Amino acid sequence: MNETFIKEYEIDDKTICDNLINYFQENNQYKMPGQVDNKVLSNSKKSTDVYAYNESQDLRIKNYLNTVSKFLFEYLNHYEINAAVFTKEPLNIQHYKPGEGFYSWHCERCSSHYLKTQRAFVFMTYLNDVKNGGTEFKYQKKKFQAKKGLTLIWPTDFTHTHRGIISKTQEKYIATGWFHFATKDEIGHLI
Repeated sequence: MNETFIKEYEIDDKTICDNLINYFQENNQYKMPGQVDNKVLSNSKKSTDVYAYNESQDLRIKNYLNTVSKFLFEYLNHYEINAAVFTKEPLNIQHYKPGEGFYSWHCERCSSHYLKTQRAFVFMTYLNDVKNGGTEFKYQKKKFQAKKGLTLIWPTDFTHTHRGIISKTQEKYIATGWFHFATKDEIGHLI
């Protein structure tokens, strides 16, 4: 079997997923149409997104990020990557109504935006089950069905170009975010 560098993890405590959906539903301050490169491009992506900033004191966000950080630690150990990484961008909780999704092929660094070019790894968690929805990776020829609690971590570069598998009958919730390699200056602030 070929190495895909996509690792699967399972959130055992499904209330973490339920809590993120509740956070999304309660939050109107940061709710907006989904964007691609800071623009609403509904031919490429149609969703409603809520950003949860890293300094959020909300326990629902903290519990999720702590869980994902443990998965990342396992990922880094598995590949023997000795690097300091941290979240620099807000967590993005996305809601797709039936027929909505990220339609176009994309990668997480395919942009000239400074923060996006600094991304190292992406994480994504399906917050609900979707029988006919998920994510497909172009070059790995791999598809993942949306299953509540399933978390994927993979490299952010063009090698992992992907898109959503669109459900015409079910809504889909995901949480996604990015880990960045820390610079020397940032490492000093992390310690």
